[in-house]
Amino acid sequence: MKKFFTLIAAALLSSGAFAQNYEWQNLVRNGNMEGEADPMWSSFWCHDWRQDVQFAEESGQGYDADGSGQFRGFAEIVEDPADPNNHCARVIVRSKAESEETGIPTPGQSDFQSWDSQFFIYATETIPAGKEIRMTLKVKAEKAGSFETQAHWTPGDYNHYQLFGNQNYGTEWTTIEATTTVTTDMTQEASEKFFQSVAFNLSTMEDGNVIYFDDVKLEIRDAKGPEEFDRWIDMLRGHGTMAADKVGDYTTFTGRDAMDGRDLPCRIVADPVDGEPALSVSAVAWEGTETVPDLDSDGNQKVDDDGNPLFKDQQYWYKNGEKQTVLDDWQAQFFVTVPHKFIPNSQYRLVMWYRADKEASVSTQLHNMPGQYVHWDAIGTLNCTPEWQMIEVEQEMLSQGKGCQTIAFNCNIYKDEPNNYYFRFDEFQFNIAEVTNEERTLGTENIFLPVPEPGAESATATVDFENCVKLLETPDFSNLINDDHLLLPINDQDEYSTAQQAAAGIFVDDNGYVVEDGPVCVTADSDSKDNKVDYIIDNFSGESFDGKTIDTKFLFTYADWNYRFNVSLIPAAKYEEMMAGVNTLKVAQPENVIYDLQGRRVKDAVKGLYIVNGKKIVK
Repeated sequence: MKKFFTLIAAALLSSGAFAQNYEWQNLVRNGNMEGEADPMWSSFWCHDWRQDVQFAEESGQGYDADGSGQFRGFAEIVEDPADPNNHCARVIVRSKAESEETGIPTPGQSDFQSWDSQFFIYATETIPAGKEIRMTLKVKAEKAGSFETQAHWTPGDYNHYQLFGNQNYGTEWTTIEATTTVTTDMTQEASEKFFQSVAFNLSTMEDGNVIYFDDVKLEIRDAKGPEEFDRWIDMLRGHGTMAADKVGDYTTFTGRDAMDGRDLPCRIVADPVDGEPALSVSAVAWEGTETVPDLDSDGNQKVDDDGNPLFKDQQYWYKNGEKQTVLDDWQAQFFVTVPHKFIPNSQYRLVMWYRADKEASVSTQLHNMPGQYVHWDAIGTLNCTPEWQMIEVEQEMLSQGKGCQTIAFNCNIYKDEPNNYYFRFDEFQFNIAEVTNEERTLGTENIFLPVPEPGAESATATVDFENCVKLLETPDFSNLINDDHLLLPINDQDEYSTAQQAAAGIFVDDNGYVVEDGPVCVTADSDSKDNKVDYIIDNFSGESFDGKTIDTKFLFTYADWNYRFNVSLIPAAKYEEMMAGVNTLKVAQPENVIYDLQGRRVKDAVKGLYIVNGKKIVK
């Protein structure tokens, strides 16, 4: 079996050289499952539990010799149960009970594992580290679930536990698209840093399943390096250490003080050294040592050769009045979370100041959100002293950081005595050329909208986006309303609610979050024209907010960027006092934009007279 895979891989390795190419190249045959598979080759393999499969010996397929009943070979192509005119690959995933009935679990394993049943995309050519790969496919199953993705050299020859992350599926066809860059971790030294197979671990549920795959592509192209800097974009939004804006359930700065162990908004204190505001996290230490019985894995006390009971010294500390015996490095942590999902290979810049009451080291990690660990190293180790120090990091985001939003600082490394850590931030920025799905803050001031008192009719307001139109150089803003002019929800998933349209009305709760219903509904009139958008605001809760202001955000997409502007919903009576007529969006004018004397924007200025930042200059 292994020999067959190796022969094919070696032949492809010798002939599959890649020229530099930024266009996607598909490395899958018969991805729609409608053609006949080459008897000596297939892009789709599986490890499943079909019985009585007929196969040619030279095809490399077969049943495991250990008698487990696992078949390793071409994926089975069948008619789509919902459409006999369509064909797809089917993998039968056995249950844990079926595994236990055979008495032989997954070959080489002691119990039921997620890789008990697998589906493989077997690329037609080897893929080296550094290439960007994109996987697209459709999947459905008898029961909804998820599968893991791994990098394999050949099907079953494991390289790395992570490739495209975990993917979800339902009982109807779902399209999956995922992109990543191949790292050396995903390849094998023996193969000169190549890989060739994507493995789906399908046995993630103990009750078994039948899963179908169709329209599969695995595409490759050269990874583009960071583009020339346009400018940096500040992910701290200019708030510095006083940031209070939320990302999901977390503020920009979150602390896990060791004694409490919960993730909460970080404490802002007056630094004992200079009296200036600083973010603070406290670490704890072991309280002491006690002698306790030395127990074996079954909980029985160990004895020496003479039968005498054995004891050991065990450290302890107290949490909430109860004795604890496990004190981890991450018992005390400091988190920096930004409103942007990190992009591998994108350039980022971090400038921060740090110190501690006593000398100590702080390791750093990548997390999805605070406490959701992904990778052990973010910006290395900070060696803290009682004096303030500055660290300035400018580097590329690791491939493992894809989708993360948080850098974590482990503050409890030294456990011999308690310690207090202090942090200040100047910058956390990304290269604008690489951040293609980030929010750009458009308005320099909040837009105000009225909320009617209970029992009153809907309140209305008009917002003039003429300044926005000029800044973005788009011919019309109102054409963005129907599909892309949205409220930006901040929910547990921390995703934009693109399924909802402002034209249909979006509900906001009294914390500014987008919710399924009540208490306040904001509707944008899709017939708005001339870059003025009419809004209708309803108070469906029937409650009075007693003068409370609800802060939320509007979001729209233009030229691959998510633009936002801050919105404050205020009582209608207060709105009438503050506002007169149309609400005009004030925008920040870009610096160093060049115009000719006719007022037209110029990208590549030649010799002549131009206007830059309102002043005439000669190029």
